[in-house]
Amino acid sequence: MGLNFVVNDWGLRGIHRGYYDRYGRWLLAAAIFAGWLIGTVTEIEDVFISYLSAFLAGGVIMNVMKEELPKERQSSFLAFLAGVVGYAVILLAV
Repeated sequence: MGLNFVVNDWGLRGIHRGYYDRYGRWLLAAAIFAGWLIGTVTEIEDVFISYLSAFLAGGVIMNVMKEELPKERQSSFLAFLAGVVGYAVILLAV
């Protein structure tokens, strides 16, 4: 997840440098804090946690497809697929 945030930071800074440096990074940092605060003071049912996890996973996959797999960057789909399978095995083992 940390590498995904680094790639998103790099992409947002490259596209929206002025706005991102002035507002965007602070808004994203505040959103993390707000999410933590909401998580500590509320009880969320398991069904909604699974929906939120699926939404987050979909967002991560969309960002990876957009930022890390374009043909212009000579990316490797096989390396991406190996990473997906490897990470799935780790998650299932835990």
